[in-house]
Amino acid sequence: MAEKRSLWSKNFIIINLCVMFASFTNFCFIYILPVHMLRIGGTNSQVGAMGAGLTIVGLITRLTIAPKIDTWGRKPMLLLGGALFALNAFGYYMLRDSIPGIIVMRCFSGFSQGILFPVPPTIVSDISSEDNLVDALGYFGIASSLPAIFSPVLGLFLYENVGSAAFFVITLGTSVVSIAFGLLYKDVYVPQKKAKAATKIKFSLNSVLEVSILIPCLVSFLAIFGFSPVNNFAILCGESRGIAAMSLFFTVHNIAIIVTRLFAGKLRRFMNSKAIIVTGLLIIGAGTILVAFAENTVMMMIASAIMAIGGTLYSQYLQADILLSVPNERRGVANSTLMLAQDLGTGAGAATFGVVSEAFNYTVTFIAAGIVTWLAIPFNFIKRVKR
Repeated sequence: MAEKRSLWSKNFIIINLCVMFASFTNFCFIYILPVHMLRIGGTNSQVGAMGAGLTIVGLITRLTIAPKIDTWGRKPMLLLGGALFALNAFGYYMLRDSIPGIIVMRCFSGFSQGILFPVPPTIVSDISSEDNLVDALGYFGIASSLPAIFSPVLGLFLYENVGSAAFFVITLGTSVVSIAFGLLYKDVYVPQKKAKAATKIKFSLNSVLEVSILIPCLVSFLAIFGFSPVNNFAILCGESRGIAAMSLFFTVHNIAIIVTRLFAGKLRRFMNSKAIIVTGLLIIGAGTILVAFAENTVMMMIASAIMAIGGTLYSQYLQADILLSVPNERRGVANSTLMLAQDLGTGAGAATFGVVSEAFNYTVTFIAAGIVTWLAIPFNFIKRVKR
């Protein structure tokens, strides 16, 4: 019988606070760094290069550092990632007036984030029982995404009113607070020496990827691929149609994500996880296609909320299924493999639908994106091997 553990343990609260402060710093960088780059004389192409460098370095880091989450242990990697993330924030402060310096620091962000952010969800799977893992991932997701709601407004307010230097000092401070909570975390995972020795003796694909979850990772890849034009072109699509208040699009989206996470775990009473994942994919695809035909603010906001509901359902249950299908000593690699698939989907989708939107129009782009999301559904029915 699986051990029953309390959901709201001291460790669980600490790791949520840890990721909340780190996420605030991260979202501030996501939203404000492009603005800062243009303010100091950068160009759109340099902003693009900054994003490309982040993605490429992040992919390499996930492939090379992922096994260390399992072989070195969760807390050492959490503290290492947190320290590098804080060093990264300090680098932004020191090089804030240098365009090449900001680009280099953004590439370094791919390294620091690639180490830090796969660790907390792995810890959540360690300290949660199988019965409450979906709920635990839901509340963890709230802690991760809550800063996305207020960091754009608060970050821009700080940047505009206290100056760039003070803004980067504040983000450095929140990253240090994240480390402080990481120090308070009491590790429950003990690395297996046998696994460490095997990694030293022989390299294999399975040493950097969790091969047993490649099918569910393909599901995630296709879903993120289909959602990528929403992140990149939804606001532009709305503005091209003269739709007002498109700045609220992602605010509504993030609020809907948080509300859905509060209730997602209760669906287990009525449906199994596979049915919930399929339902989520159907919903998110429908919301994406609704964007293609939205002609007013209300329709856009409804589409935003629909996609948030579908995306939360499929991703929360898919991640729980993945973590429950691998041994404890492979959960770090599994989380990193899943994030690698998501990164690939984000990059490939943005590039593909960028070409599609230029060759056709936004209507065709979002219809195609919804269909791509639905292409993930058949793969969800392929039998998975539980190791």
